[in-house]
This record gives sequence, structure tokens and C-alpha cells, in this order.
Amino acid sequence: MMKRLSLILSIILTLVLVTACGGTSEKTSKSESGGGAKKGGNLTFGLAGEPATMDPQIQNGTHGRTIKLAIYRGLLNYNKDGKLENELAKDYTVSEDQKTYTFNLRDAKFQNGDAVTAEDVKYTFERIIKPDSKATFKTELSIIQSIEVKDEKTISFTLKEPSAPFVHYLALPESVIVSKKWVEEKGENADPMGAGPFKFVSWTKGQDLVVEKFKNYYKPDQPKLDSIKFVFYPDENTRVNALRAGDVDLIETVPWKDADSLAKTPGIKLDSVNGPFMQLQFNTKFKPFNDPKVRQAIAYAIDRKSIINTAFSGRGEAIYGMAIPKGYMGYSDKVNKYFKHDVEKAKQLLAEAGYPKGFKARLLSTSQFSFHQQTAVAVQAELKKIGIEVELDLPDWATRINKNTEGDYDFVVAGTAGDITDADWLSNFYNGGDVRLNNSAYFNDPEINQLLIDGRKESDPAKREANYQKLIDRAMELSPFVYLSWREQSYGMKSNVEGFKNLEGFLSFQSGVTLENVYLK
Repeated sequence: MMKRLSLILSIILTLVLVTACGGTSEKTSKSESGGGAKKGGNLTFGLAGEPATMDPQIQNGTHGRTIKLAIYRGLLNYNKDGKLENELAKDYTVSEDQKTYTFNLRDAKFQNGDAVTAEDVKYTFERIIKPDSKATFKTELSIIQSIEVKDEKTISFTLKEPSAPFVHYLALPESVIVSKKWVEEKGENADPMGAGPFKFVSWTKGQDLVVEKFKNYYKPDQPKLDSIKFVFYPDENTRVNALRAGDVDLIETVPWKDADSLAKTPGIKLDSVNGPFMQLQFNTKFKPFNDPKVRQAIAYAIDRKSIINTAFSGRGEAIYGMAIPKGYMGYSDKVNKYFKHDVEKAKQLLAEAGYPKGFKARLLSTSQFSFHQQTAVAVQAELKKIGIEVELDLPDWATRINKNTEGDYDFVVAGTAGDITDADWLSNFYNGGDVRLNNSAYFNDPEINQLLIDGRKESDPAKREANYQKLIDRAMELSPFVYLSWREQSYGMKSNVEGFKNLEGFLSFQSGVTLENVYLK
């Protein structure tokens, strides 16, 4: 009897010790080795707006891209370090003439259980470049001449001409792969369904959009979260207060006025980069902004500190030349300091252009986002010093976008960034033609157009660098844009949120790609 009792006590003691060490507990089974980070968890993400559409080929703002990058994946992607990497493509080769790209697909599944195939890839890009397509990057991807399915997992793109930046355009959130079967059966406005780490659950218009972990995502042990609830907070104060109150775990677009206080708040941390930039873009079809001297005069007239202090609470950096991040092709100190604040020089240029007493002009911005409105207010005050009387046009954001697209402005405040890290990002700004979202209205310079073409065709980095230096010099001389400041872009989050990263440079708007790495510590 005593022997049996001793044995029972020994077993009980062993179980107690094992449990105390976490050997079989529920908590330990959900923990990562060495980190104590829970693989599960439900994240609430406060976004600055609600996407107007979830059609993946349409660029619909940072908030739209963030959701898109949770649900979808493309052939390639920019990783957390800003480098191109294979995604749904396992690898690829380029032909000797630099015109044919052949991709081998990895074994990946869509969230409806179907395999990702070469037919889906073909369907995706034919949909983007078809004549009636409204895809944001239709122009850039129309370099594709033909697409050939070699077998279920192999596909070739043949280009009309060599294009060094082609693979960068494949890495955009607007180039993610869609299911041919899903779109054809469900329709163009179907619920979003891709091959990304999270699958769509619900969308309550005006409130939130919910996604949950896709258990058959091709990357092992990812995503770590069980779900993400994207809550829409167009009002910046409401968004910040939601983070302070603990109603959300993570918010985008931290207002500059709140950045310092949030950074000092216990339990909250910021991740900030200078990536987007503020600029003025001109309608070059009409007087007086059809004259480069007038545009240069404005470049000299504006004290960039007034923009940063008025609109961004002193946060950000001045740009007196071209908005090229350090480390990107074309960057140099000369390019960064092409202009300076010089009111007398500005007045001289205006006089040479035939406007010694200045003129009146309408500046388009928006009242919906305070930093856009305050940038316009600061520009108005600065230009008054050289005799330019500025009337502010401050509609809601949707109206402002329409006016910009239609060229209904004299000049306009824009906050934007390049879309790719390759120097061909300049094409979306300087390529000549009719009104485009980023292109300064009606600007069309044959020399710049040719330099853009030459830059795309050239594969040698040194020759490309020389080509883009010529382009930048010409762009500064003509100044269809006047760049104002680097805009600090910040995400705020609870201190237990790990794995999310605000990508450097132009890629800040694509930081949603790191949601697959997020966990709650």
C-alpha cells in the first residue's frame, strides 16, 4: 500500500513540475521558441480611410494598399528591407536580348483552395493591359507584347522592348495575382480573394473590414496573427484617441502634431520614416505656368521651413531640388540643393517672364486633410511676398482628385511618392501627354520623353545613372514640379506589437506587406 501511495505521489509531483515549466501548457504550445511571442492573436488596425474599391489593380491609397497586401501576393515583392524578392514566383530568367522573362511558379494556393497557376498569371496581366482597363499601372505594364503559358507552373512575358524596371512594376500591390476562375464566376466586383497571408471575412461599409489567417499560405509559420480587423478612422483625432484608449493596436498616418506626445506615452511606440514628399504641380497648358521661369520663380520664393512648421509641426526635411531619396539612382547633393530660398531671385525671374508685379492664380488643395490645407496656406503666404495673389480652392478629397485628374487647376498641392525604387519612377511624373494622376497637367518635353525611354532600355547601371542625371538636370530647368519637403510618415502602435515595419523611402505606402510578420508580444 505504501509503495503504491509513493508511486502516485511521485507521478503527481512530476506532473506539477512539468506544468510549472510549461512543458504541456496551452500557453507554451502557442509560443515561438526563444521569443515568448504568441503565434495567435487578433490585431485591430486603425486606418485613415476606407478604400473606395478593392479591385486589386486600382491604386486606392495607403489604406487600400494595406488591406490589399494582407489578402494578395504578386510574382515579386519588396521585402521588409526594401529589396526585390521572389514571391509567388519561385525564380525567373531573362533572355539574352532582355525582352523575355520566364517565371517558374512555386506551389501556392488561393484562399478558395485552388492552386495558383500560370493561367491565373496570364489572366491577371491581360486584364490589366486590356484596352478598356482602368488599371493604375496599365501604361507601365503595356510594355508587355505577349504572354505565353508554357505549362501549369511556367509562364513567359515577351516585352515590346527591353525594360530594366519591368520586374519592379511586377512587385507593386496593383500587380498582385488574381484567380481567373474566381473573377469570371463571381464578377469584377467580387469579394477580394488572393494568395496572401489573410483571407477576407467581412466588410461593413463605413466601419471596418475583417480578415483572418489563411492556414494554407505558402510560407511556413506565417502569418502569426489569427485575424486583423481594419477599422476606418478618417478623423485623425479620433484615430489617435483610439490608440491612446487601447481600442486599436496599430494606426497609420500619425498626425505630426501628435507624434511627440505619442512617442512619450507609456505603452506606445512610433515607427517613422521620411518617404513621401510634398510638391506643387502646375497646369503647363495656360499662362502664366506655361513659362518655366515662372515655375522656377516659385521654387526660389518659398521658404521650405514655413511649409514644415505650418503643416507638419516642424517634422520633415526641406527639398530644394529633386525628391530623390539617398541611395536611389540619380541622388546627389547637387540635385538636392538645385534651388535655395531667394526672394530677390524669384522677383527677377518673374520680371523676366513679364510679370514684374506678379499675378493671380488658383491653388487647388483640400480641406479634408489638414496638412494639405496648411501646406496651401503656407504657399499662399510665401508667394504673396513676390506679388502672386493666390486663391485657395479647398474641396473634399474626392473632388480634389477629380479636379487633379481633369487638369482643373492652375497649380495644385500634392503629397505623393515614387511607386518603385528603380529610377523609372520618374516616368509617372515626367512622361509627356494628357492629364495623368501624377503627371503635371499637359507637360510634354520631347527630350525628357526620350531620356525616359533610354533609361528603361539600358541595363548597364553606370549608363543608366548618366542618363538619369541628364534627365534630372532637364527636369530642374523646366520645373513642372516644385518639390517642397520630405513628409515624415509614422505608424503608431502598442509596445507589444512586433514584426510590423514602416518601409524606407518610397515604400512606406507598401508597409502592409509586413503584416504577415506581426505578432503580439
